[in-house]
Amino acid sequence: MRAPLRLALAGLVAAAGLVAPLAHAVVSERIVAVVGDRAILLSDLRQRARPFLLQIQARVPPGAQQAAAESQVFRELIQKMVDEELQGMAAEKANVRVTSEEIENAFRNIAAAEQTTVAELFRLARTSSGLTEQEYRDEIRRQLLEGKMLQLRVRGRVRLTEQDVQSAFDRMVREERRRREYHPAWIVLRVLPGSSAEAVEERRALAVALADRARRGEDFAALARQFSDDSATRDEGGDLGVRAPQGTQAAATGQREVMAPELEAALMAIEPGQVTGPMRVGDAFVVMKLLSRQPSRFTTLEAARPEIMQRLQAEILMKTKQKWLEELKRGTHVEVRL
Repeated sequence: MRAPLRLALAGLVAAAGLVAPLAHAVVSERIVAVVGDRAILLSDLRQRARPFLLQIQARVPPGAQQAAAESQVFRELIQKMVDEELQGMAAEKANVRVTSEEIENAFRNIAAAEQTTVAELFRLARTSSGLTEQEYRDEIRRQLLEGKMLQLRVRGRVRLTEQDVQSAFDRMVREERRRREYHPAWIVLRVLPGSSAEAVEERRALAVALADRARRGEDFAALARQFSDDSATRDEGGDLGVRAPQGTQAAATGQREVMAPELEAALMAIEPGQVTGPMRVGDAFVVMKLLSRQPSRFTTLEAARPEIMQRLQAEILMKTKQKWLEELKRGTHVEVRL
């Protein structure tokens, strides 16, 4: 009886030696999210985050700032991985697959668009982002799968009217205008401190008259030289030089000066050659003329139509994706433990 007992004890000791490392591995493989009956492990998250973390480490100084940036990456990426799990489960139910040939075609298309080779794509991904070839292929497969599922959702449901196209064109032109540099001139009529209501009204009436004269075709520069109180620009006919819209890179870097927000808004609403005002700004009435604006890349609606259609379809797909993911989350147990 002792021999078997000794063997049994030896077996338990041996088993303990095997179990201890296994238990340690289970602890290290922390689950950071659960989607249905599937778990997302911390090691998976770290693997997906590796290219982003390398970029952060190269660009953000060590310490609290770097730690905050890394935490933000993990938070955003875990949500993306949850969404991908939901999409993958839905694709399995719908029997939707991505073939190896589709992945190869995608890489060939990307390489052609970049005017390079597929091998060079892999090399650049590895050197710039630390992505292995397999990780790159996995990312493309996920994108293709998402595209297939979204196409199933919107098939036969997308109806773009001419009004949709025109509205999108107008919106694109407005958005682009807020990025285009412009060249204004102004006439400034000061209101002296303590001026009576009658004196203020006289200055306002003069500003109205000057704006009307400029709109009727009188030389704006000549009017500015004669009437403007702004000594910095009066001799130049009110010329303010080229200005950058607020929020643009040229404005942020100080490459170009900017106008006050209320003046810029008024200039954004007019075309070159037109006059705006008068406006009461602080202690002055201001009349402005837009001398020129950086040309738009949108020449006509027809020229922009392909880009507009692509943009509208992308917007529809994004809205469809958000709605679809919300539906999937309502029907699936999702728990993020990060």
